[in-house]
Amino acid sequence: MSVEEHFGITIPDDDASTLTTVGKLHYWVVNELQRLKRPEVDSTVVFQELRQLICDQLGIAPDRVIPEARFVHDLHVD
Repeated sequence: MSVEEHFGITIPDDDASTLTTVGKLHYWVVNELQRLKRPEVDSTVVFQELRQLICDQLGIAPDRVIPEARFVHDLHVD
């Protein structure tokens, strides 16, 4: 499942190209959920859900999915 499907959001291409780290993606998703007035946006829960999605999609250990992790350089996403 993609981040967009999981959270029911759409990430515009222009924004997606700037989301180079897990932390930047997390910040963007939290802000978008708040902008959409989704009930009870809990930043910690959003991060945990993002971490699980990333681990599932990339087959990597959760300890590698930290806010500073860069998708291309650290997590080897093409």
